[in-house]
Amino acid sequence: MDKTILVVDQDRALAENLKELIEFMDQPYVVTAVPTNWRQRIGERRLEAVFVGPDLSDQDVSGLLADLKIFDPNVPVVMMQGKS
Repeated sequence: MDKTILVVDQDRALAENLKELIEFMDQPYVVTAVPTNWRQRIGERRLEAVFVGPDLSDQDVSGLLADLKIFDPNVPVVMMQGKS
């Protein structure tokens, strides 16, 4: 099964920009999603890492992290910080 890097954010432009950067570093499969559809977006692929964008509410982040813990408690999660 293919490994996937997942980028989750409400800002689609930011998510797409990060996706392009990761793909540039020779990651063959990168998927963007919002918190409500990430499982559908990855399908049967195995998660290699998750990037969590800065445009998610605290509730979205908590829910996503809880879902990830059930899905794969060992997947690395990178929390991105927005502009200050």
